[in-house]
Parts: sequence; C-alpha cells; structure tokens
Amino acid sequence: MTSFKNLFGRFFVEKAKKVYSFLIIQLVGALAFSVFGLLIGTGEFGEFLNLYSELLPDWLMYFCLLSVFFIIFFFIYMAVKNERINRSQTWRLTAITDEKFYIANSLSSFITFIYFIFLNIIVAGILLIVSFFTDKAFRNSCERMFKQFRPNFELNTIRLIFDIMLLLLLCCFFISLLISFLNFSSKAIMDYLPVASSGLIVKLLHIFIVILIAWLFTKVAKIFVDQFLGSLLHFLNLNPAYNNTLPYLNLIVVVVNLIVFVINIFLFKHFFEAE
Repeated sequence: MTSFKNLFGRFFVEKAKKVYSFLIIQLVGALAFSVFGLLIGTGEFGEFLNLYSELLPDWLMYFCLLSVFFIIFFFIYMAVKNERINRSQTWRLTAITDEKFYIANSLSSFITFIYFIFLNIIVAGILLIVSFFTDKAFRNSCERMFKQFRPNFELNTIRLIFDIMLLLLLCCFFISLLISFLNFSSKAIMDYLPVASSGLIVKLLHIFIVILIAWLFTKVAKIFVDQFLGSLLHFLNLNPAYNNTLPYLNLIVVVVNLIVFVINIFLFKHFFEAE
C-alpha cells in the first residue's frame, strides 16, 4: 500500500511543476511591461538608459498587478488539474484507499495554490527591497508613506489583514470543493437517470444546488453568529478586541468546508469512477 505522505508528495511535485512556469511568465511579463512603459515615456533609448534605476519600481508595480490575474489563472488551473487526477485511471490505480486518494489530491492542490501565492510574495519582497536601496525617489516615497501610516497602525490592523487573507483562502478552498461536489454529484445523478434526459436535469440541479447552498450559507451564518457563537464567546468572555465579524465568518466557512469535504469523500468513494 502507498502511504498518504508518499502520495501527497507525488501529487505536490506533479502540480508544483507549473508553479515555476507561471511565476517565470509573470516575472518576464512584468519586466516587459516596465521596459516598454519607460521606452514609451522617454521616447529615446539613450534616455531610457539614464533612467534604468526607475525600472525596478516599475517592475515591482507591474508584477503586483499581474499577480492578481496570475493567481486567479493558477487557481483555475489547479481546479482543472485536481478534477483530471480524480478521473485519471492511471492515478486511481495507486494502491491506496479512495478516501486517502481524494484527501491527498485535494489538499495537495490547495497547498500548491498557497505555495504559488507565497512565491509571489517572496518575489515582490525582493523587488521591493532592491528598489528601496537602488532608487532614491522610490525610497523617499516609501519613507513618507511609512510615516503617514505609522501613527494609525494598531495591532487590530494586523488582525484585520490576517482575517481577510484567511477568509479569501478559505473561500478559494470552498470553491474547489464545490467544483468537485458538482462533478461527483453529476456522476451519481446520471447513473440513475435515463441518458436522454440526464444532461438537462443535471444542469438544472447544478443551478438549484448552488442557489440552495448560497441561501443555506447566509441563514446558517446569521444563526451561528447571532445566537450560538456570540452567546458562547460572551459567556467565556472571549469577545474579539475589535468590532469585526470576520473571525466568526472564518469559523463558519471552516465548518462548511469540512461538511462539503466529508460529502465529497462519500460521493467519491461510492459513486465516482475513473474514466
């Protein structure tokens, strides 16, 4: 039997191959935008060479702008890759239980996505540091911005940023789980319906399921926050120091993800076969 750790590592290595390709394309694309921008702005190649120090701040700016689009593209790629592996006969021949196979595949996709974001932050940090020490105008702008930001900086600001980032990651994981759920449920439904009518019915059920999940999510969130969680935290005297519902919402999304995760494991084990 293949161990969970070994299979997870194989999945991660397989998926991480595209991480560096995406990152290199993003980095080269940002450099091309910055070079063309300076060439258009200066008008002559000689003036461009005199303003070479401005290239790094522009490179940083375009890299950060492209990171938004590349992170979205990479998430879509990971979702497609995840479902292809679920359907792959070659991968499904691995000597491991269906539950461990699905968990390893799903978690490795999500960890690879986080790894791509982490590398974007590292590259942006390197460009920021180099730009800060090589471009005087950029350094002065950063210092002025830091002086304006410092008086208003509080610990709650860090907590707020962390909660927002955590919520975005949890929502991305939920979307990936929802894609798998719709895929698995479609297979289960089509096995029990006539071939001629299954396609239309499955599409209608997909729409109904998405609407139902959104409605249930809002209802459960309101009940969970207003009645159960709020009362419990008040009783334990653990209310957040800042007036924000994000910690509650993050906890709700975690619970919802766990529920969908368990449902997907059940569907994958009993109804979903490789093609």
